[in-house]
Amino acid sequence: MSESREELHHLIDALPDEQVAQVLSDVRNLTARRRVPTEKAFAWIGAGPADNERTDNAQRVDELLAEGFGRSRP
Repeated sequence: MSESREELHHLIDALPDEQVAQVLSDVRNLTARRRVPTEKAFAWIGAGPADNERTDNAQRVDELLAEGFGRSRP
């Protein structure tokens, strides 16, 4: 066992019980397998029908960007 791993074991053993859950959660997050992105993860990319149901967004891209497309509305 490496020195670092041994030190980690000692530090974990010395943790107060009330901190164990948080540290366990952090370690699980560090060691969890990373999920492969799905189509749904990128669903926000692209442009659908405008609020006024127009379908010519591709031709109007400069106008849409000038109007603030993609920005939060007040």
